[in-house]
Amino acid sequence: MKYEVVESLGEWIVRRDGVELARFSDQVAALTAVAGRLGQESEGDASYSLAVRYQARG
Repeated sequence: MKYEVVESLGEWIVRRDGVELARFSDQVAALTAVAGRLGQESEGDASYSLAVRYQARG
């Protein structure tokens, strides 16, 4: 499973395998949500990845 936390217009979007799961107002809350999901979904041999993408600064 691939998780992404993406900053967009002041929000942090959590996605799993390209599907949006939730939005948060801060990065820590988004990362905490991913950690909670990983703790609940652990499947022995399953592979997980996490990417964090920041909004481009102008």
